[in-house]
Amino acid sequence: MKVPMLLQTTPTKSLPITGMIPVMTGSLAFNLGAPQCIELNRCALYLHGVKSQRIFLTGASSGIGAATARLLAEKGHRVLLISRDLSAMQSWASARDENSVLLHEGDATNAESMQVAAQKMKDQWGGIDVCIPNAGIGVFSPLEEADISDWHRMIDVNIKGVLNGVHACLDSLLKNKGQVIQIGSVAARNVFPNSGVYCATKHAVLALSESLRIEFRDRLAVTTINPGAVNTAFIDQTTNSDLRESYRPQFEKGMDPVFIAEAIVLSIESKGRGVFSEITVRPDNR
Repeated sequence: MKVPMLLQTTPTKSLPITGMIPVMTGSLAFNLGAPQCIELNRCALYLHGVKSQRIFLTGASSGIGAATARLLAEKGHRVLLISRDLSAMQSWASARDENSVLLHEGDATNAESMQVAAQKMKDQWGGIDVCIPNAGIGVFSPLEEADISDWHRMIDVNIKGVLNGVHACLDSLLKNKGQVIQIGSVAARNVFPNSGVYCATKHAVLALSESLRIEFRDRLAVTTINPGAVNTAFIDQTTNSDLRESYRPQFEKGMDPVFIAEAIVLSIESKGRGVFSEITVRPDNR
């Protein structure tokens, strides 16, 4: 397969090149520059000239968060992993030292806990370069049948949790001319039945991204990743069994969370050349 000039590749010794990274939206279609290596066997993205970044990551114990944590650590970045499930993070992070991975047992909905986590990074590593307030939930149900506590929980995690993470990191991010990477959704630009409040929370995430970009244009890079269906346990949060099982096949055929992690890493390692403002990532249904 001939490699187009848009994405020039060079092989590495660690993994064979098994293909090229797909262009996910038109906004990705500009020259990334060379040299670089793009591997699609676990798809590590090796982009020369990017120093190790200090990264704050919530929701790090499962799904997209866990995949992102592993890929960032493999790439040599320093990552603070935040989750309520400490044991899940310890299962693989224990093999790494505090120069590359820190753990914080905490809840994104607790502002004080996020402040403590951010301070841990400042004390250990001297600051924060990237904030990824990834923690999120989704509970699907018709509006007239919904449990109000599910609505409140989605607002708490998907909106307040994001705000808590960004607020805790913002002073250091601005000092270091860092980056916020938001995990939106295709629901950030669409509204679907049985998911009205979830869609509303993701619209809020996108609005916050735009606010940060406008207010701190010269001091902060802002990226929003909008995934479609991803093959994680996300659908298990829906308590309506009929709805949950009707949606399950769509998620089981969804993207590997590693693919979303690759988009996140790509946006981080493009520092100094350009900013991916928004990346929409959809399953390849061909």
